[in-house]
Amino acid sequence: MVSIGVCLREQYWKSGIGTEAAKLMADYLFEETDIEIITASTMSDNKAAARSLEKNGFITSYTVHKEDWGYDEPTEAYRWFL
Repeated sequence: MVSIGVCLREQYWKSGIGTEAAKLMADYLFEETDIEIITASTMSDNKAAARSLEKNGFITSYTVHKEDWGYDEPTEAYRWFL
């Protein structure tokens, strides 16, 4: 199992780059390694990131957990699986 993530500067939001990056990472991991499960997390209010993962076949547990992305406090996030 491995976790992937994509973080883009705001100027690249809504460009499709995040969706394509997640697809390329997932394709590589499934085709070139023995990884069987890929996870990702999105901030609970980031609908664009959630849609990007959905386009790549990820499903979410809809369980909110705390994720530490370097902010002062952990942020509420959803965990996704592929």
